[in-house]
Amino acid sequence: MSRSPVVSAASKPALSPRHYVLAAGLALSIAAALWAAQIEPEGGDLAQPVASQRRAPVALGTVASAAKPGMAAAPLPAPLPVPNWAPAERGAWAPAVESQFAAWAPPAPPPPPPAPPPSPPAEPVAPPFPYQLIGRLVEAEGAVALLSSPAKTLAVKTGEVIDGQWRVDQIHERGLNLTWLPAKLTQSVNFRAATP
Repeated sequence: MSRSPVVSAASKPALSPRHYVLAAGLALSIAAALWAAQIEPEGGDLAQPVASQRRAPVALGTVASAAKPGMAAAPLPAPLPVPNWAPAERGAWAPAVESQFAAWAPPAPPPPPPAPPPSPPAEPVAPPFPYQLIGRLVEAEGAVALLSSPAKTLAVKTGEVIDGQWRVDQIHERGLNLTWLPAKLTQSVNFRAATP
């Protein structure tokens, strides 16, 4: 079981000058926020919108008398006409056309690549012959092949069918030739070489 080391106050590092600068900045920010919150706005609580009043045009003589002596009186510009800001009647929006949404839709996915042409079917292959050729016996009526499997041992002649799938076509001194009947495929079975 491991224990975590206990840190005492004596082993803690002292505050760096950076810490003092950050603390002073924080204190000044808080003091400025409190001072700004206590100031009353001069114009009341909040500014309110006020309707403007149109002033009547002043006669030129009055402006001239209000001007300083020795200065020529400038003519006042004519008041601007007040525009009529009444809202105009607007008709209903036209129904949207499908082409208008085409710019917002993602592009159509590319068409899938054409399928590769199917490969030609593989030529059938005869399964391995389930028997081992263990010998050949030559008799007066012809040669006989001796076959062995883990389950049984057979003696077959040319033209016989083995297990309903293999027909013996020829028995010769090197082995025998067979035909796998379901696909009419030929196969040769040779004697195994003698091992010393």
